[in-house]
Amino acid sequence: MNTIAIDCGASFIKGALVSMGGGKILRQIKIPAPAVSRSGSVFSPRQITALIPLVRKMILELASLEKEAYLCISNEMHGFILSYGDGTPFTDYISWQKELGKNSDGPGAGVLTLQNNCSKEDLLFTGMPLRAGLPSSNLACLSAGGTLEKADGALFFYTLGDYILKALSSKEPACHPSNAAATGLYDLRKNNWNRGMIRIAGGSDISFPEIGTGELVFRLEHVWLHALPAIGDQQAALLGAGLKDERTLSFNLGTGAQVSRLVSDAACSCSYQIRPYFYNYYLKTLPHIPSGRALNVYIRFIEDILKHFQVEVDTADIWNTLIAAASETDSSALECDLSFFENTITASETGSISNIGEYSFTLGALSKSIFEQMGKNFIYAADIIEGHSSNTDKIIFSGGIAAKIPVIRKQIAGHYGEGIEVSVAFEETLLGLCRYGEDARKSI
Repeated sequence: MNTIAIDCGASFIKGALVSMGGGKILRQIKIPAPAVSRSGSVFSPRQITALIPLVRKMILELASLEKEAYLCISNEMHGFILSYGDGTPFTDYISWQKELGKNSDGPGAGVLTLQNNCSKEDLLFTGMPLRAGLPSSNLACLSAGGTLEKADGALFFYTLGDYILKALSSKEPACHPSNAAATGLYDLRKNNWNRGMIRIAGGSDISFPEIGTGELVFRLEHVWLHALPAIGDQQAALLGAGLKDERTLSFNLGTGAQVSRLVSDAACSCSYQIRPYFYNYYLKTLPHIPSGRALNVYIRFIEDILKHFQVEVDTADIWNTLIAAASETDSSALECDLSFFENTITASETGSISNIGEYSFTLGALSKSIFEQMGKNFIYAADIIEGHSSNTDKIIFSGGIAAKIPVIRKQIAGHYGEGIEVSVAFEETLLGLCRYGEDARKSI
């Protein structure tokens, strides 16, 4: 059987039909993802109801000549949806960009609920610090507001990929550890849900899926699909990029970004995060590094200027112009802080441009400063991941930003000097999903 790989990202939905064994992409589709609703109610399920038919259509197009196929889905992490037992959504998809605690009784209300009522040990062994955008915090906010009591029936909790499988199959999928851990309600000591934290977050009466790796078989029109549990997009991308040993350092630069390496035990710390991976490894990772989401702040600013001058320019052309302008600029005295949102580099949630001289504020100087600051942020994060010893033989770059902006790759690689092997991955998430499917077949 061939594999249908679907990656549901924050910006795009990507799909591919991948050949069995060889991992060759036979067909590929890429479409914009439905936008996160920033002003509408989370109880108006516009985004999720737009997403499901798009994914369904993509699967059927890729499977047009297939009678049977594996289905492997990855999704952006740190999001969830509550639905009724028949799959009818009670909430919209609540992504990591929806920080509900900041709109309730005070900044971080959901965070404070968990912080004040959970043990430090339980919080530590989620593998990640409390943040306003985590499902644990957002669920606590929904519960504190009394809105869960308005449900007309029993509620079910799903991560994004799990809900997609539920909507397509009308069956209950297992939740993969990579997605379960991303909710902030997982216990790395037991490799299962932390029921005490779920209770504190207000989820006692909500059904949570079983955590596992078993496949779900169902028919979608003409094709029988063997669907594996959806996995986190970070793990899928790093699997496809070739992260498989403890002496390789991964720089993943996409809409979000992380620096990661593999470790064999879940030694948790407040300095970094621990997440489930494959092959009995864990990811030691530092996420939420300003990357594509931060760059989009500048892109939107340029688009707004052009709009006021009634000039239409494709977004891709703006990107290319910024990259070209940076490469044509030798140096920049500008200093750019990319902290436009909660991140692991600074304690700030607002960015800035400083050190502007009378004639130094040019597009080239600005873009060069932005890219240089991004590189410094990633090197800073990598130094935390590595600690006081350097045991890196290889660097893997993955993600659209890494592929698009070589000057950042050069800056990071230069930090490690000579003798370090460097590779750049392309289509890594789709290929990682293919490898996920191949590994599952070998274990049968």
